[in-house]
Amino acid sequence: MIACSPNKKILTFFFDGVPDSSKVENQSNLLVNNADSNDLKNNLIASTKEQVFTHSPYKAKDCENCHIKSSMGKYVEEQPTLCYQCHEDFSTKFAYLHGPVSGGVCTACHSPHVSKFEKLLLRKGQDLCTKCHSLEMVLKNENHSDIGDTNCTDCHNPHGGSDRYILN
Repeated sequence: MIACSPNKKILTFFFDGVPDSSKVENQSNLLVNNADSNDLKNNLIASTKEQVFTHSPYKAKDCENCHIKSSMGKYVEEQPTLCYQCHEDFSTKFAYLHGPVSGGVCTACHSPHVSKFEKLLLRKGQDLCTKCHSLEMVLKNENHSDIGDTNCTDCHNPHGGSDRYILN
């Protein structure tokens, strides 16, 4: 989410399909405690017949690993510091960061509890990326003209890369 990135002005110069920050959800709306989030609801209500991916602290009922015991909706640290306690710190790994990584909003793409999708993603394939990147704008790029249902991550690293297009 380049719209959330502190480098938005620079990044939007290079990328098409980036939403206007005035039209993008506020970062606080991307947090887990937002009961109106359809993505989170869909993942939490995943059918028992579907495979469900569970975050290990949640599965172990180790809520205090991430949440303050006395106020369970609050985190012990803010994102991404909290996430980097267990997961790789992508902010120092890449020369160019994807917007949500740059903005420190892991929950823009990942559910912190359960998901029907691998890597605890909120949506699958292009559905996740087109939540922020307009498919219409993406398809205007000549390299994307015949992508069909190709997963964006087949070519792009979702966290960052060595070039501005975050190519694998």
